[in-house]
Amino acid sequence: MENIPHVDDLLCDLNATASPLLIAAVGAGGKTSTLFWLAELFQQAGRRVLLTTTTHMFVPNTLPVTLCRAPQTLPSAFWQQPLQACFSAWLPESGKVRGFTPAQLDALMASGLADVVLVEADGAHGFALKAPDVHEPCIPHSCCCVVAITGAGMLGKPIGPATVHRWPLFSCITGATAHDVLTWPMLHRLVQHPNGAFKGAPSGCRRIWLLNQLSQNENLQPGNLIMRKDVDAIWAGSVQSRPAITRRRVRK
Repeated sequence: MENIPHVDDLLCDLNATASPLLIAAVGAGGKTSTLFWLAELFQQAGRRVLLTTTTHMFVPNTLPVTLCRAPQTLPSAFWQQPLQACFSAWLPESGKVRGFTPAQLDALMASGLADVVLVEADGAHGFALKAPDVHEPCIPHSCCCVVAITGAGMLGKPIGPATVHRWPLFSCITGATAHDVLTWPMLHRLVQHPNGAFKGAPSGCRRIWLLNQLSQNENLQPGNLIMRKDVDAIWAGSVQSRPAITRRRVRK
């Protein structure tokens, strides 16, 4: 049995000593749940957390929500709150909110008003797996850490257009064909490909690959991802459980 990773180690992986700190969640299979868990983690560490998006997302019903044109124009009292969400507009036709452009979040980070900003920077339409399109993901240049989420519960199961968002791109990157069983080598190719899981990650930012809902009966197979420096850390677990991360591999 592996030791459960300590919270301090997870915060270290996230470059949590940086201030201000912007973390972007991309991929499929639990981005919003991951951001809620990270918000909990940082709040417990005494940090002030803002949740937002560069795309569209459902309204967080457990957080105070503010709508504004540009977050850096909000009064100083706003930035003293421990945990809140901020977006640019409500979209009644979809029941979602629209976030801010990467440039707007870069301006926020440059202002020094924020402490920790957690950004949903990708969309997957509820699928557990995806490959990014030309215009995806939408990661601000000021991002310190990208967490690429994969719905690892799909390992060993058949995949195809009905289970993978942007299937033609995923197939091209991983070599998978419709009705193939999802394998570790396919996921490794997704992580390593320049147009794969970490597409658009700013140079120098930390890269964490999060295998969400990986079965405890499934051996964690990092391949040569850490040795090749494709990622800085690999996390496995279920972000809606506690502890959320039960296995961790990190570059020494």
